[in-house]
Amino acid sequence: MSFRSLTIRKFNETTIYDKLSAVPSILIDGLMSRFTETPRSSTEPQSTSQTETLLLTHMFALCLRIDDYATDTTLIASDLSQKVATINTLFKSLGCKINKLTMHDLKRLGLPDSAGETKRAVLNTPLEFPKPRVKRRV
Repeated sequence: MSFRSLTIRKFNETTIYDKLSAVPSILIDGLMSRFTETPRSSTEPQSTSQTETLLLTHMFALCLRIDDYATDTTLIASDLSQKVATINTLFKSLGCKINKLTMHDLKRLGLPDSAGETKRAVLNTPLEFPKPRVKRRV
């Protein structure tokens, strides 16, 4: 998340290396190559909306794995200072369904009954990705 917060605005590579000094440089290089782009007219990498979405979906896939494939989207939205609807859309693009957990799911995940009140992104198998919207011809 530190990498994301550093690359949202214009940034300098040396600033990122300084702020993330505890992280090995090979990991920072990997993050830079995967989640930033270098425009033709510049040598400095920059973050775009596409690379931002790519970074977020990778983070969400890790969250799903850690949370046994049922992640609280409200908590993630508040951590990232984004709207819950935006976060839910990205989880849906990963194949998740946004709904409240059943009592059976709560017991399986070891969550208290009060956790059933919040909606979670749940990844079920088999995966069903959202269908692309079809424009109607007039």
